[in-house]
Amino acid sequence: MSGDPVLIHNPQVVIPRLNQRTELFLGGIWGSVKAGQTVMASDGYRFIWSADSMTVVYSLKGKFYAQNSTGFINEVRTAPFVEGARRASFMATVAEAEMKLLMGVVAGSSTAGFVLVIGSEVAEFVVENRENFATWQRQLKAVLEARNFLKTHAPTIYDKLFNTVLHQVCKDTRAKLPDAITADTVAFGVGVILGSVGKKIAKGKFSMFALIFVIVEQLAIRFVLNVAPTALKLTTHDYETMAREIVRRANEAGVNISTLDANKILDEARQHPKEIKRAYDLLKEAFESVRAADNRQFTAASNIMKTKHDTAKNSLSNIR
Repeated sequence: MSGDPVLIHNPQVVIPRLNQRTELFLGGIWGSVKAGQTVMASDGYRFIWSADSMTVVYSLKGKFYAQNSTGFINEVRTAPFVEGARRASFMATVAEAEMKLLMGVVAGSSTAGFVLVIGSEVAEFVVENRENFATWQRQLKAVLEARNFLKTHAPTIYDKLFNTVLHQVCKDTRAKLPDAITADTVAFGVGVILGSVGKKIAKGKFSMFALIFVIVEQLAIRFVLNVAPTALKLTTHDYETMAREIVRRANEAGVNISTLDANKILDEARQHPKEIKRAYDLLKEAFESVRAADNRQFTAASNIMKTKHDTAKNSLSNIR
């Protein structure tokens, strides 16, 4: 490779494979540079994706480049207005987990798509959206953990609820979501989704995960709080009402769940209340705000269970 930057034509393949934990010593007033930093060079502000003693990969104005370290150092050190370069050399540092998210954005989008999602100022994009990123990562992690837990005990809930929603959110990029559930893989997964749908509709896509929480919470209310089984016994009409409610909510969220699937979901919840409670516990902290909004508008199906639950609690109190 010459000392000149080389355009990367397939960043969605290259970027996710980079090692972001190395750094390159620039010397003098510039110190070292590593992934997540923004550096002024002779052609403008470069966002660093990877830097080591051999090669630096960076983006500039929405395009991706690779340059050997010697050429990169020379262009940074000879940048116009050296004093300005010293002040702005590391304008904003993107955290390691956020870099994983950005790598996911690249993997989930084309080069043109990357520009539409992020624009040219990568660090600025991260700073402006940090709060959303944190929320989406907590929710995706909770969904994946609860899904894995229910795979054995509740296959219909695993497939027809969790997998159906994941497919609706991720569409064609589903295969790019890693199987392992770690901070890095979850961040990457959020980035893949964001890159595939764009920032304008990202909130709407991620809000679909709330459907999973709402349904699992209502299953927990109906089948876990069985302190007095006789008082909580559900009629055929109760089951039909709850099944219709699951289908209605799913359809409103753009997710296709049939009445047959809804009945199977209810049957699995009835047979495995402890597992439903565990799944609910995994989800509830990540979706706390969803519960507050949803509880204000829940339907008569909830009131049926609430009345029976109150009766059960009163009976238990009288026994004590």
